[in-house]
Amino acid sequence: MPALADDADTASAPPQLAEREGEGATAREIYFPADFERFAPRNAADLVEEIPGFEIDDSGDGSRGFGQAQGNLLINGARISSKSTSTAAALARIPVSNVVRIEVVDGATLDIPGLSGRVANIIVQQGGLTGQFEWRPEVYSGIANPNLFDGELSISGSRGPLDFTVALENSPFYRGSQGPAIFTDALGVVDKRNNASWGDSNRPTLTGRFELAVSPNVTANLNLSGGIGIFRSGETERRVEGNPLDPFLEQFRATNDELFYEIGADIEFPFGPGRLKLIALEAFEDGDFLTRSLLDVGVLPTSGTQYTRDRQTGERIGRAEYTWRMWGADWQASGEAAFNRLDQVGRLFAFDPVVGEYAELDFPQGVGGVREDRYEGLLSVGFPITENLSVQMVGGGEYSQISQTGSNALSRTFQRPKGSLALAWAPAQGLDINLEIARRVGQLDFGDFLASVNLTEDQQNAGNNSLRPQQNWDVTLEVAKNFGIWGSATLTLFDERIEDLVLIVPVAGGGEARGNIADARRTGASLTGRLELEPLGWRGAQLDIQMDIEGSWLDDPVEGFSRRFDGNNPFELRLDFRHDIPETDYAWGFDFRDTERALFYRVEEVFFDHAPSTFGSVFVEHKDVLGATVRFRVGNVFDANTTLIRTVYAGPRGDAPVLFTEDRRRDIGQTFRLSIAGNF
Repeated sequence: MPALADDADTASAPPQLAEREGEGATAREIYFPADFERFAPRNAADLVEEIPGFEIDDSGDGSRGFGQAQGNLLINGARISSKSTSTAAALARIPVSNVVRIEVVDGATLDIPGLSGRVANIIVQQGGLTGQFEWRPEVYSGIANPNLFDGELSISGSRGPLDFTVALENSPFYRGSQGPAIFTDALGVVDKRNNASWGDSNRPTLTGRFELAVSPNVTANLNLSGGIGIFRSGETERRVEGNPLDPFLEQFRATNDELFYEIGADIEFPFGPGRLKLIALEAFEDGDFLTRSLLDVGVLPTSGTQYTRDRQTGERIGRAEYTWRMWGADWQASGEAAFNRLDQVGRLFAFDPVVGEYAELDFPQGVGGVREDRYEGLLSVGFPITENLSVQMVGGGEYSQISQTGSNALSRTFQRPKGSLALAWAPAQGLDINLEIARRVGQLDFGDFLASVNLTEDQQNAGNNSLRPQQNWDVTLEVAKNFGIWGSATLTLFDERIEDLVLIVPVAGGGEARGNIADARRTGASLTGRLELEPLGWRGAQLDIQMDIEGSWLDDPVEGFSRRFDGNNPFELRLDFRHDIPETDYAWGFDFRDTERALFYRVEEVFFDHAPSTFGSVFVEHKDVLGATVRFRVGNVFDANTTLIRTVYAGPRGDAPVLFTEDRRRDIGQTFRLSIAGNF
């Protein structure tokens, strides 16, 4: 049973004993805010994060159009009409006092096509005017600049039939690292350098979510977001003192300034024997990117390159969903039209040491536009087969036209089948098994149609106007088991059969670009669970475990051998421990992550490029400092570093000799974060 706020013994107990409503596959686990009292939650997201054996998945956000529902979060039985604001982010702005309950149910039993596996539906009732704030300043022992502007402020409330939430947030990313870079050429000559880099990124965003109860049966929603992005970075590499080679100094600078907005709206109302929902979205982003390099080797004139990119991207979506009940089943017919666009002007310059300025080069491949007009139609039906077995079937397809302007103008059309079959089976209480078989179509990155340059890694991608969207046959099996007072676990097995995988391929005449691989496969398993330590005598303690194992196969487009996907890590283990000290406001804990890394491949390179493979952090928390929750966290306690190990060839791999190898290990130091969260 859920804990009661005035019962000290049950309030410190783990929330694994949820109320269960209903029987068989349609049964729901019911959690109440009081079940999580020991964690001192501030908002709805804090509650969901503590559901035993449940891992938040917002994978549907930012996907191809709106399509059918994905992920595993709903608010009042619906998804939000936004792509830039995730459901998890929206939950973080809902005060815990407004949460009525949380229902965890098998997605295939809902009348929302596309959902499968365990889904959390957060039932919310807006209250009076309330506010939340969180400030997360962070400093570093390394060379990164202090991060003082990480945080969020939100206000929510009601005014008559209107519920609203307005938030101002900034989720910046600051980094900095330095360390040795050792180069070895084909003759064994060693070049030792020092490398230092830093990067600061801020993205202040103003969001608004408004829900209007037009009548008892009609609800309208409006979601707004907009803001600016500011990115600055730099990198310096120089030969160490005592190096017998000529002096070497290379400097990189990059800036990226963005302006973006999104407007999403929906309205749902009775229509005939069912309900009709209309959804519309308009999104736009304008970004100006600049990167430049300067190389000074002492005995030669200064050289360098500059690349600029002015890019506008936009998306416009209209969608209709009609849902009705017929023959003991839930039906839905949906139609969607989506129009995506990109306009880009990329320019390339070379440094002229005589005049001390960058002179523009001919670069027509970096200029152009891409348009995609896409139309989708789907029909779905869901119904119970037996008392503990339900099925949901979706079928349909899409038609799209992709057109490119510029130096490589081309227009193509595609017709793709889409659909899924989902089964939800509850053979015993506390055991849920879900199976999904789905045909999916991926979204192309329109920037891959045009040429681009990466100066820091000395890489250039040619444009490819023949790219095709990736298509998948996905099979996913999820088994969730509640072990009572000991906790719970969810095992997920998946198998992806992929057509037209997008990765780097060689192009005719030399060079490389994003292209398609005909066939590829990815399989794996993920185990997510929680072990409650109270049965072992450790009150208030829990250990969350996540383990991922993956395998992948494709035929290398350069050498032809079978290999992994680029950067497809074969193994990761994550442990998160938390101890809420009984009868106090204190908690402490740690997290540990260990990752086995995988290679990346280009036509003339093979490399590892990754953040720390072994990472750990510790924290201490007080849940009531003048009414606020204060946490202090130290990250990277194992003093791990970022790593780049690459082998560069004089031409395509397999046929050309090694040009040089680079081994770069940069220290990032420790991170020290103070977070202060409260309500007003």
